[in-house]
Amino acid sequence: MPAPFVRIIRPSVEVQIEETGPVERKLSVDIPTADVDAAFDAVYHVLRRSARIPGFRKGKVPRAIMQQYFGERARSEVMERLVSDTLPRAVEEADLQALGEPRFHSDEPPQEGTPFHYDATFDIRPTIELKQVKGLEIQSPELPEPEEDPVEQHIEELRHHQAQLVEEERGVASARGHQAVIDYEATVDGEPFEGNSATETLVELGEGRTIPGLEDQLFGLTVGQEREFDLELPEGYPMAEVAGKRAHFHVHLVGLKRRELPELDDEFAKDVSDHDTFEAFRADIESRVGEGRERELERLRREAVIEALIDANPFPVPESLVDRQLNQRIGRAAKQLAQLPQERLAELVQGWREEWRPHAERDVRLALLVPDIAEGHDIQVSDEDMDAQLRQIAEQRGEPFAQLKRSYREQGLIEALRGGLLEERVVDFLVSEATVNANLP
Repeated sequence: MPAPFVRIIRPSVEVQIEETGPVERKLSVDIPTADVDAAFDAVYHVLRRSARIPGFRKGKVPRAIMQQYFGERARSEVMERLVSDTLPRAVEEADLQALGEPRFHSDEPPQEGTPFHYDATFDIRPTIELKQVKGLEIQSPELPEPEEDPVEQHIEELRHHQAQLVEEERGVASARGHQAVIDYEATVDGEPFEGNSATETLVELGEGRTIPGLEDQLFGLTVGQEREFDLELPEGYPMAEVAGKRAHFHVHLVGLKRRELPELDDEFAKDVSDHDTFEAFRADIESRVGEGRERELERLRREAVIEALIDANPFPVPESLVDRQLNQRIGRAAKQLAQLPQERLAELVQGWREEWRPHAERDVRLALLVPDIAEGHDIQVSDEDMDAQLRQIAEQRGEPFAQLKRSYREQGLIEALRGGLLEERVVDFLVSEATVNANLP
């Protein structure tokens, strides 16, 4: 069945609206010759005042000469004038809740003495029928039990950070956990290469931070011993000319150190925290670990409620909004990894596009649902709420409140912040009204 047309007739300009999809509309605009010619007259009038053409006085260049010199520019400016004059009014009169920028198309630029036709395709805000908001059923979230006690793990990490490196006793063979001090030299096909040697290099055995296989070859050595062996340099080796090639190594163990861990006592607690006793220090860590697990459970509850909301209230989503959300997320991630080689970054981006698209669509659906839910349940964000949030941000950044607020206003971030707060409050409301069902799969 062909999509229906709705005709809107305005003086001298005819606009047709075509429903090209559930959340897409196409405006076809026909502008008569008289309006096109008037636009050309206006553009050439402006151009003539500043045109400098040899043989003609400024402002006195004939129209035909102007067309030869500025015809392409004039057509471009006329198109811009015609579209900017007609499209906003056409959208307003058609009462379209347009989202984002239109996709513009015209078979050819405007020409003097002929009418002009163009198409503009918009994504529109979907019609959303809220079927269920309260009483959304979710499963009670659970966190897997950690393989290691996070309290003990954190304490041991701090203990290792406080460890002192001491010289190992003579005659002790190198093993996992030792710090080996080595001199080494490497060759490829019997020839040295850039960066092939070093003296008194520190290698922590068992950490895997060196060339694959190198640490294994250092096990069992005592100070003063030497060892020769062959290893394949990795493909990503910094010296590209020898990457992937087999190298011959000659290594001399010149020193061996071990970490001496501090005792877990009150002195240790004072060194790594503000507590005077180890008992108080440990209790503080246990409390923070418990709070962290509760925050994660709360995050999972909110995610479950959002998924339940989206499942209970289906509606078509404009793909352009999903694309925009996805591109913003990828852009932020790519910026943080800008130091990677371009080929590697391109591979990651390609994977992200597929992996993150469902998350981007979920974010868009939630953003479209939030205003309707907020309006229906009188959920608001006041100016006082905004100031409180800005004060908190200013405190975290160490900036004056007035300066931060002015910066947000100048960068157009105020409404984005308000939208984020509104979304947070709507999700708070949904969680408070949700039903936890332990029998859900």
